[in-house]
Amino acid sequence: MQMEYKDDLEVAQRRMAAWWEGAIIDRAVVQVTAPRSGVAADHLDSLRSTDGLSRDRLLAWYTDPELVIPRHERLVAGTFWGGEAVPVMFPFSISLVAIVAAYLGCPYGPIVGSNTGWAEPVIDDWATRPGLVFDPANEWWLRTRRLLDAAAQRAPGRYYVGVPDLNGPGEILALLRGTERLAVDLIEHPDAVKVALKEVEAAWLRYWEAAIGTIHQYIGGYLHWMGLWSDLPSSDLQNDLSCMTSPQMFEEFFIPGLERQTRWVARTVYHLDGPGAVRHLDALLALPEMDAIQWVPGAGKPPMSRWIRLLRRIQAHGKLLVLDCEPWEVELLLADLEPEGLLLKTRCATEEEARRLLSKVGSWTARRTWVAG
Repeated sequence: MQMEYKDDLEVAQRRMAAWWEGAIIDRAVVQVTAPRSGVAADHLDSLRSTDGLSRDRLLAWYTDPELVIPRHERLVAGTFWGGEAVPVMFPFSISLVAIVAAYLGCPYGPIVGSNTGWAEPVIDDWATRPGLVFDPANEWWLRTRRLLDAAAQRAPGRYYVGVPDLNGPGEILALLRGTERLAVDLIEHPDAVKVALKEVEAAWLRYWEAAIGTIHQYIGGYLHWMGLWSDLPSSDLQNDLSCMTSPQMFEEFFIPGLERQTRWVARTVYHLDGPGAVRHLDALLALPEMDAIQWVPGAGKPPMSRWIRLLRRIQAHGKLLVLDCEPWEVELLLADLEPEGLLLKTRCATEEEARRLLSKVGSWTARRTWVAG
């Protein structure tokens, strides 16, 4: 398949296919993006662009296909997609996180002057809560479907289309109930929480299937917000409540649902966010069908190259690694980690810098393999 914004797409796909199997073809997998040379930078999707908009205009900014698709196409065209990075558009903004909560009836909307969304809880009493089921007529789902459909129709030969940030059942339920109240409910109303979580899981699956079904009418490939191309169904797994729960509580309430998700979706990557989530790593590594861990140190924490012991621990359990790092860290990480099953993501200031970095990845990989041998 040829693609307008990436000449080496087939090579990138072969490397990604090998990565999903924990192997390499010729070098480690590295995704590098940068502003494309000769194309004027387009920052229309920045935070500054939404300042001063009324709430109605802000909603249109995020959900009107006539505004969203041209803006995002300029962003795709203005990006150099180097290495195993593939041109991808997320027409429904991935900054509007855990959107499944809105699909399930939670009042939701983008925040004026910000790059995120607000949510108003709808579960006040567990005994009288609404059913949490797939609703094909939900207004937020209809907005999402229109955007996915409009982008996917224009995508063939140009770019891929990714699903929204559906997030995980725990975070979805936290928006529906309120995070603090749900944290208390884990102790005071455990059975009600478990029943609700199962409903949310089932709805999550239906919406994920509906999203990829809309996209695949026109173009193949599976991509979620991490930007990892896959020829088989894939999804991220998340649980933002993990930092508020003990290992015992995490295993009781959330591991069963995560295990079900790994069986429903062929390829899964868990978003492990921050040192507070590391206490759950053993339970996550024990999930036999979970493929990968994306480690995110968190704001204000040491850079990726300072977490080698943790990263080696993950690799020792046979899990793939997805790591966002600075360009200067690529060589260090390739020197200290096994190249098989390692995926590094970085962004350079210029296309020239990105190409220069990629030209060295093969020799850095070979050096690591030679030293290990």
